Amino acid sequence: MTSGPATPADTAQPCSALQEENRRLRAALPAPPALPEPAYEDWMGRLPRHSVLRYETRPLADVRRLIIHQSGLSSEIGPEQIARYHVERRAWPGIGYHYFIRADGVILKTAPLESIAYHVGGDNANAAGICLAGRFDAALPTEAQVEATAALAGHLCGRLGIHATAGGIVGHSEVASVECPGKQWLTEARWRDQLLERIAQLQETGRRRQARAIGHYVLFWHDADKWDADAWDAARAYIARFRPVCGFSIESAAQAEFVTIVGDETLFAPAVEEQLRAAGCTVERLAPRGEIAYQDIFDTLAAGGRRFLTLNL
Repeated sequence: MTSGPATPADTAQPCSALQEENRRLRAALPAPPALPEPAYEDWMGRLPRHSVLRYETRPLADVRRLIIHQSGLSSEIGPEQIARYHVERRAWPGIGYHYFIRADGVILKTAPLESIAYHVGGDNANAAGICLAGRFDAALPTEAQVEATAALAGHLCGRLGIHATAGGIVGHSEVASVECPGKQWLTEARWRDQLLERIAQLQETGRRRQARAIGHYVLFWHDADKWDADAWDAARAYIARFRPVCGFSIESAAQAEFVTIVGDETLFAPAVEEQLRAAGCTVERLAPRGEIAYQDIFDTLAAGGRRFLTLNL
C-alpha cells in the first residue's frame, strides 16, 4: 500500500510528440516473443470497490510499462485489505493494482488491464501495476514470487509489445519519490536484476519455441495395433489445459521445442531420449512411480497450471 496519492488528473497523457517518438523507438526494437499466460486466480469481482466511482479505461495499446510494487505489509495480508484501504481511505474507485502476487507465487488478477488504476501517479494511463505481497527492505520476495512475476511479466511483454530491458519494467521508486518496491530492488540484493534475468531466460525459450515447427509434443507409446489408452485418458485434463500436440511419432516429436515422453524405459528406451535431445528438443519423461499413477501426475500439473514436472519453464 505504498503507492503515492493519485487522482484522475494524474492520468494526463504525455505530449503527442513525445508519444510518437516513443512509438518510433519501440518499433525499431525486435518484437518480444509471445509467452504463454501463466495460471492465475480471478479476483476482480471479489474485492471492495467504490459505490459510485469507476476507473477510466484505455486501449491495451496504451500500456507501455509494467510497474513493480510491494504491498509494504506482512506477506500474509492479501488484496482485500489493500482494496478496502484504497477505496475507503483514499476514495479510489478500486484497488490500485492490476495483479497481486502472494508469497506462495499464486497470481491474483485484481483489475482489468484496460482500467487506468491509480498506482503510479502521472504514468497511470500508460502503466500496469504488479504488486508483490510483503516488504522488501531487509527481506526479499520468495523464489515463488520472483518466478511468478517473471512468468506474468514475460507474458505481458509479449502480449503488449513491451521491452523489459528498455525501461518497460521498472520499480515504483524508479518513476516516483517512494521506497516501493523496497530497498532490495535496486541496492544490496538487487532483485530487479534477478527478475529481468529470469524474464530474459523465458523470452529466449519462447524465441526458440517459435523457431521450431512444434512448441510442445506429448509422445505416447504405441506398437502395431496396441497403444497406451490408459495414459491418454489420464492426460485429458492436462491436454485440455495446455493444448500440446499429441501423438505417437518420434519423428514428429523431434520437430518440437519440448517433448514430454509418457512412459517408462520399458516403453521408450533411453535411446529415444538421446535421439530427441540430439535433434535439439528439451525432453521430460513422465512415468508412474510407486503409488503415483499417471492420473495423479497429469491432474496435479493441470490443476497447478504447470506444463512440466521437472523443467523450470
